[in-house]
Amino acid sequence: MLIMSMLISFFGCKDSNQLENENSNQKFDWVSTNSISQTDLKILDKSNQVNIDQSEIGKDIHLSDLISEFSYLQLKNQEGHLLGDIDKILFTDSLIFVMDQYLTNTLQVFERRTGNELVYLEKSGEGPREFLEIYDFDIDREKKQILLFDGKLSKMLVFDFSGRFIEEFKIPIRAQNFRKTFTDEYLFYTANLPNDHLEGGRGCRYFVLNSGFEVKSCFSVDEELETYGNYFSRDYFSSDGHDIYLLPRFGNEFFKINSKEKVLSQLVSLELQDGIKKHDLVGDGLLFVDDRKEDKKFFSHGGSFVTSQIFGLEFRRFGGKSFHYFETIDTKERFYGAEFDFDVPGLSFFSFPISSFEDEAISVIKLNQLRNIGIEKFKTSLEKQGNLTPDLSNFLDNVVDFDQPALLIMEFK
Repeated sequence: MLIMSMLISFFGCKDSNQLENENSNQKFDWVSTNSISQTDLKILDKSNQVNIDQSEIGKDIHLSDLISEFSYLQLKNQEGHLLGDIDKILFTDSLIFVMDQYLTNTLQVFERRTGNELVYLEKSGEGPREFLEIYDFDIDREKKQILLFDGKLSKMLVFDFSGRFIEEFKIPIRAQNFRKTFTDEYLFYTANLPNDHLEGGRGCRYFVLNSGFEVKSCFSVDEELETYGNYFSRDYFSSDGHDIYLLPRFGNEFFKINSKEKVLSQLVSLELQDGIKKHDLVGDGLLFVDDRKEDKKFFSHGGSFVTSQIFGLEFRRFGGKSFHYFETIDTKERFYGAEFDFDVPGLSFFSFPISSFEDEAISVIKLNQLRNIGIEKFKTSLEKQGNLTPDLSNFLDNVVDFDQPALLIMEFK
């Protein structure tokens, strides 16, 4: 099989020192000092325990067992605009919302049918209606609104899907990521940023804010894991558009969060033989990368998605391929391994999804290696393999910029 058949996009991670260096609470002088309650979330349903031994790690995952429909889409910017890297994607049936957090720090909206850019939101300042740095965003599909969180200025800006400003709110905490819940509350993840300006907030990793962005409560999941180090995934929560899911960093349990009922529903606990354990998290957390490069152990890092049919988890490692785990929601059928078998005609690119909604998921594929191979040579090799379909041929013929990210849109079985 042609090695180019798998162009996997690797998503880096944040160092908490990159998020915020100032510890002054002056910008939170307006926040009420009323004590907030720390909540212990109950964990429900611990029955789905899966043990993966070393002999099973290298198994092949047949993409034909997972994917029923797929299509490719290259995103196209307007002249003078740039999409450097994709750190987060959300989508509807007609629009795709993309955050490039580090290279351009922009939020961009593309038409799903054509891939054409429709909206380009970039930093504008520190005044009203302006933002300085995008930490995260979410969308409200019913209201057709974009929620943009500026962590530097600690405020939430609301835009409509056309990019028109609507309103803004002050946010009373430091945080990295957030998601809006189906109950019109907001779940924030702090990434170890300090919130000692709130009485009762010290040590909390997750905050629940009401619809007016007032703090209701806070909680932690695993204090030992959450306190270690400063190596964080870029998008901590996953969502199917309805519920919010959590794969805690360095953990092996995947949860659905119900902040209203104060429970975590465990979907699976995955014991990976070559995965890191708590006793591996010792010493200075700054050395985490060096430790993993030496021991080559797998670690969970926010790689998760959920559709109406299936959920998937990604465990990464340095110096080797990631381990992937998929489980169907109704039948509990499991597919896992570190290799993919590209046995679906026309499906010559694949990477782990970073976004999902209902029965669809989206991943990012990089095309820059095709510059050296050449489109025609690549198509010839695919044709010899019997893997060149008219749709794939048409997509390749219309690639105009090898550096511009493209998307793989999938429906799972």
